[in-house]
Order: sequence, then C-alpha cells, then structure tokens
Amino acid sequence: MILHERWFTDEAKFPVQFGAWNSANSIVPVAIALGVTIVATMIWRARGRQSVVPGPIALGMPWENYVRLLTWVPLVIGVHMGVTLLVSGVNRQLFVPNLELPVNLLGGLLGMVEIAIALSFIYGALARPAAAALAITWIIGTLIFGPLRLIEHAEILGIAFFLFTTGRGPLAFDMALGKLNKPLAPLIPYAVPVLRVSLGIGLTVVAFTEKLWNIPMGLAFLSEHHFNFFPYIGLPSIDDTKFLLIAGTVELIVGLMLITGTYVRLIIVLTLIPFNLTLPFLGWRELVGHLPTYGILALLLLWGDERPGERGALVRALRGSSGA
Repeated sequence: MILHERWFTDEAKFPVQFGAWNSANSIVPVAIALGVTIVATMIWRARGRQSVVPGPIALGMPWENYVRLLTWVPLVIGVHMGVTLLVSGVNRQLFVPNLELPVNLLGGLLGMVEIAIALSFIYGALARPAAAALAITWIIGTLIFGPLRLIEHAEILGIAFFLFTTGRGPLAFDMALGKLNKPLAPLIPYAVPVLRVSLGIGLTVVAFTEKLWNIPMGLAFLSEHHFNFFPYIGLPSIDDTKFLLIAGTVELIVGLMLITGTYVRLIIVLTLIPFNLTLPFLGWRELVGHLPTYGILALLLLWGDERPGERGALVRALRGSSGA
C-alpha cells in the first residue's frame, strides 16, 4: 500500500507521533527494513551489481536504439510533472492535494507559478528556467507548510535537478533557441542518481510520517478504504494496525533500496502491483498526484547505465552521440 493517506484524510487531526520512534511498532519495522537492505546490498555487490530483472540491453535491444530511446526520457519526465503541476495550480494546491494554498495573493501567485511551470514543461519552452523555478517553489513550500511536508515529496526537487540538467529533450520549443535545449554535460552522470535517491528519500519519510509514526491516520483511512486484504486470504489475525506496520515496512524497504541503488529494477517490478492497485478505488486524485513518480519509475526501469560515467548511455543520448 504505497500511497499517501494525507490526500484522503483530515491530516490536521493526525499529527505525526515522533515520540513513537522508540516503540516496538517503530523499532521492529526499521530493524527489518535495514536488515533486508543491508543483506540485499551485500548480495548485489557480491554478484557484481548484476540486475535480476534484465534491462533493454540484456533483452536484445541494440545499443544505438537504447541510446535513442533515452533521448525521450526528459520529455516523459517533463510531461508527467507538468500535468500534476497544471492540476495542482488550477486547484490551488502546492504539488499535492493535502498542501492547500491560502486564499490570498500568495496562494494565487504560487498557483500561477505552478501553471506557468507546467506549460513550460509540457511545451518544452524555457524548461531550464522553469526547472529552477520549480526548485525555488519547493523551497518556498517548506516555509509555508514546514520542511517535513515537502521532504515527503523530495522527488519533486529531484525532477527539478533532472530537468535543469537535461533540458526538456525532443519536441520542445527550446530546440528552436539552440542553447536552452542543450543539456549541462558535467551534470548528466548525476541526473538519474539524484532522481532515484530523491524518490527513495520521499518514500522513506512517508513510511514514518503516514504509517509507522502515524497509526491513527492509517486506521482512519482504512476505516473508509478497506485495503487490508489479509482477512480475505485466510489471515484474519492481521488486523488494520498490523497491516499498516507491514505496509510501512515495505515502503521503508523500497525507499532504502532506491537510495542505495540495490536491485532497482526488481524493486520497481515488485511494487508496481500494490502501487497501482489503489487507482481503481481512489480515482483521479491518486493518479494525478503520482504521475511524477510514474515517470521516474519508467526511467529507472529503462536506465541501467551499463557503461558508467562519461561512456554512459544517458550521457551519449543527451549529447547526441550513440557510439558504443
């Protein structure tokens, strides 16, 4: 159950219980998540960092085609982020449903900025300045809503860095300007790792703030949305509280594995089903809010960068060179 309960509950009634850090409901999930991550990382490194789930190259895609495919990644990331920003702006929200902007000049200006950034990303016009504006807007959000609410969505800051580095890619108005569409070559090798780590940080924080350290919020959510499937498969002893602890543990493992870069493709494949299973029940709010994350997951499934550093596929793709 990798979702945001805050989007569907009155979060003002359920503050994060930081005092729960030393309770069994916190220590045991953290110990399990750390143990799984450490063991998995050791195995991954001992096996030469080989992926369990094959990437495009291992499946037979020619290197030139793989490089060409990666040139479209900035467009995918930009459009996914743009749609979320557009919906958030017209609904007077800062990025996500639970961050409602005030009904005043500041709220109106931030909503307008979101819409402007969204259109920039979608059309590919002045995308690099728009990426910088996205990062600044994220920082302003920490001043309005507090840093914790924005760190839960650290992937937005990662997307800002990614698009600032790469530009918006093909089919962009910036291509006509010549300079603004060109990627910043020294930063390209860091673009995907920053995106991956930022998503991992967001998921790790949410595992605590919406589950392990906020059981009452989770229980309130589950009282209206009956996602605890364990009783239906013959495990009635796993009540809603235990279900939340399991969900928080899984989310924490996913976040830590993304941060360490361990078995990334495998983690994504295993989490796609629970990640998408809530969509038919929670509707457009769930879909639109997670569109940027879908874009990142799609990229991480593709990107293996079998040739690291300056010889990496993404570097060659964005520099316009497809040579092996």
